[in-house]
Amino acid sequence: MPPPAPVVDSNGAGDAFAAAFLHGMLSGEPPHRCALYGAVAGAHACVVPSTQTDAMGRDELLDRVAWFEAA
Repeated sequence: MPPPAPVVDSNGAGDAFAAAFLHGMLSGEPPHRCALYGAVAGAHACVVPSTQTDAMGRDELLDRVAWFEAA
């Protein structure tokens, strides 16, 4: 999963992956889709400096997953 912008900081990428993966699991998604949710969220976290907060919302996550699956 390529990041949507240049990577500036990897802090929080693992936390973002875990949160999105668990969101998928709790929503009843299959494991491969949960992993995709995590990859998208982790990639997003890498483009946000650690001094800023720019959380990805559910709608943005699902839009990016849909875009990736369609590509």
